[in-house]
Amino acid sequence: MDVNLRALRYFVMTAETGTISEAALKLNISQPSVSAAIQKLEEIHGVQLFIRVPTKGIRLTPDGMRFLERARLLLAQSDEFQHDVSAISQSLSGEITIGSFVNLTPAITAELVGAFHAKYPAINVNIKDLDQFDILRELDTGQIELAVTFDLALQTGFSSSVVAALHPRAVLPPEDPLANDARVSIHDVAQRPFILMDLPHTRDYFFGLLTDQKIVPSVAFRCKSFEAVRAFVASGLGVSLLNIQPRTDQTYIGRPVVMRPIIEPLRPLKVTILKNNRLRMRPALNLFVDFATSLIPALADPL
Repeated sequence: MDVNLRALRYFVMTAETGTISEAALKLNISQPSVSAAIQKLEEIHGVQLFIRVPTKGIRLTPDGMRFLERARLLLAQSDEFQHDVSAISQSLSGEITIGSFVNLTPAITAELVGAFHAKYPAINVNIKDLDQFDILRELDTGQIELAVTFDLALQTGFSSSVVAALHPRAVLPPEDPLANDARVSIHDVAQRPFILMDLPHTRDYFFGLLTDQKIVPSVAFRCKSFEAVRAFVASGLGVSLLNIQPRTDQTYIGRPVVMRPIIEPLRPLKVTILKNNRLRMRPALNLFVDFATSLIPALADPL
């Protein structure tokens, strides 16, 4: 049987004040609303709660006194529950779930989360390593609460806060003559076999850069990971474009690559904090956003 907590509050106030009119005044509602609530309680539970005494108001029946004791207990438990729920929502502890663009995770997000944990050890940051397609999907379905990602294929209903801009750079093997130049033209880079970062929406970004320059690349290999692209370039299999510059030129295979700025003005990838507008931001999430906004610009600068 469902319990109407509002009706119980009306009943308790009436019992404490001794009159329906005084209870209605304290509750800031109409007298008929109080009377109807009490009558409904009596009908549902099959008890008489009050005796109406002419000129003296109302008096609790024996059943009413027992009902009052239990009503007060239930309302106290309800208030305690509401307090606990509020404490959870306001707490700077517990767990938050953040999506991280797969290439940003080792370059930025890992260090960001480490610094955040050092300052706020009571907040556990659960990181999900995702490509942009999965970030948008999981943010939309509430599987992640925020995302540290790029401004790729952003949808309505999301809010993005730009925290850094990463310009595309040529990725070259050291023996390539272009590696001797301080800056290179994308048209010279495009004459080599191209190693494509082949992730959802990411591939569209790189193809868009080339298309804007009226370049049709000769794609030699397609890679799903940032480090795979660098390894293929280091192996002399082609060149590439990447927006993230690691702090080391060494690849997993022990050979270096060289990264050079592009002469032409190309659209950068913007590192963003992305959130779903339908999701209420908890204090711990707001704290993470503020922390990330202040720290990511330094982490994104390789120098």
